[in-house]
Formats: sequence, C-alpha cells, structure tokens
Amino acid sequence: MTQAGQPQPASGLPISVVERETGIPKDLLRMWERRYGFPQPGRDAQGDRVYPRDQVDKLRTVRRLMDQGFRPGKIIHLSPEALAELSEAHRPRANPPAVCARLESLLKSQDGHAIRDELQSQLHGQGLRHFVCDFLPAANQLVGELWMRGVVEIHEEHLYTEQVTRILRETLSVLSAPPAQPRVMLTTCPGEQHVLGLLMAEALLRLAACDVLAFGAEMPLTDIAQAARKHQVDILALSFSQSYDGNPLDTLDSLRSLLPDRVTLWVGGAGCQTVKTSAGRWQVLRSLNELEPLLHHWRQCHPG
Repeated sequence: MTQAGQPQPASGLPISVVERETGIPKDLLRMWERRYGFPQPGRDAQGDRVYPRDQVDKLRTVRRLMDQGFRPGKIIHLSPEALAELSEAHRPRANPPAVCARLESLLKSQDGHAIRDELQSQLHGQGLRHFVCDFLPAANQLVGELWMRGVVEIHEEHLYTEQVTRILRETLSVLSAPPAQPRVMLTTCPGEQHVLGLLMAEALLRLAACDVLAFGAEMPLTDIAQAARKHQVDILALSFSQSYDGNPLDTLDSLRSLLPDRVTLWVGGAGCQTVKTSAGRWQVLRSLNELEPLLHHWRQCHPG
C-alpha cells in the first residue's frame, strides 16, 4: 500500500511501446523531454517512464508532420487540434504509381511474406539498378503517404522497411565485381537512424565497381573524420531523412571543417530539400539517378 503523502505511480505506455507505435526513437523522446518539455511522461512503480495515451496520440501526429518536412521544434508545442488541422492540410492526395498498386494492398493485409515476394519479383523483373532507382523511390513514397494518411500503422511501415533492407543486404552480399576507385564511405550523422537510402546508394556504387565502406548509422562527426583519414576515403556519402532532428546545413558545416580537403562530400535524402550544393565543400544529390553521372565525372577528374 502506498504511504500517505506518497504520489501514486502513474499509468501509461512504456517507452518501448511508444517508440514502436510512433516510430520516434527512445533517445529522441528523452531529448525532446529535456529540450521542449514535451512529452511529459509519468513514472511507474519501478521509476520507469510511462506515457499517457493522449501524449502518444500527439506524438504520432508530430511524427507524421515530420515526415512531411516539419521540424519538431516548430510544431511540438501546438495543441492536438492545431496539429490535426496542419496534418489534414498537408495530407497527400496522390494516387499510387501503377507499379506499386499491388504493394498497397499487401501492406494493408500485413502479410510480410507476400510483401517480400512482391519485392523480390520486382527486383528480379527489373534488375537491381531499376529496382533501386525507379521502383523503390516510388514504393517508399507510397508507404510514407499511406502512413501520413493513417491508412497503415508505423509497425506496417517498419515491416516494409525491414523486408526491403533484408533484400538489399542479401543482394549486395553476392555482388562480386572487383572494387576500384573511388573508395566511398557511407554513414549517417548522430540523430539519423535511417539507412535505407544508404543501402540504395550502396547498390548503385557497387554496381559501378566502387570500393565501398559502409559504417552504418549515427557515427559521431569526429569518428567520421578519423575513419575517412585512416581508410584514405575519396568520397564520403551521407543521407539525411525528413526525420532528422537537426539542421543538416549546420551538421555539414561542422563535418566539412573536420574532413581532409581531399575528401569529396556527397549528401542526399529528403532531409536535404533546402540544402544547396556548396562549391568545393559538398555536392547535394536530389535523386539517386544523379549518382552515376556524378561518379563518372569524379573518375574523369581523377584518372588512374
């Protein structure tokens, strides 16, 4: 029995469930709590964070708006009603591409095996290059729109992403072209957990016989610079998604000052929509279709 004057333990959802339902990582939830004062979780009998349902619902809307390009600091203090109006005003209305029509129905059915079979069929029918450059961008956009419209839940989005990631990793593991210049390093900066864009870029780089070093997600900036030096990297490629809770331009400025001058910096992803190419500092890729021409230009400028 709780002693008189002692606060009753709060009820709600544990942070792991909130992460799964909203798609917002635990570390980001804690950081928002410190930085913005929201969410405001209670504590259970063990002292662990628990989140009231109304806060979780608000977080889901914030995440949807982040996927549409809004920064959390600009919207997190809005009321649930204002967030709902903003979400409705920016809700996608586009029809799904014809090539993705079957995928939409499979996502709604939550059949992981069928989703994987459909992705494998598209890969085998189109080949890796067209699968990465044409099909996956359309499919990724469709999944994002379905999530923002509330047609699919975050766990269904995760199911799709996991299947795509597995297929790409399996495909990359059997590519056997001997590596050649340039040596390209792939990673993301702290606060960016999404690696699907990097896997798609890696597929094209490996098809072009590049020497690829993939370091995974959320590498500290000083470690990125140290690895670039140690491994004598020619090109560093970074990806920023719309969920990146930071200013990509500030991050690029900080990173560029740490990198050797000889390292070329390429950046891409939906989070770079407002970032412009800075001559001599970094190159922004608006789509994966720009990667191979850019690579060809690099090789012309660095013969041998």
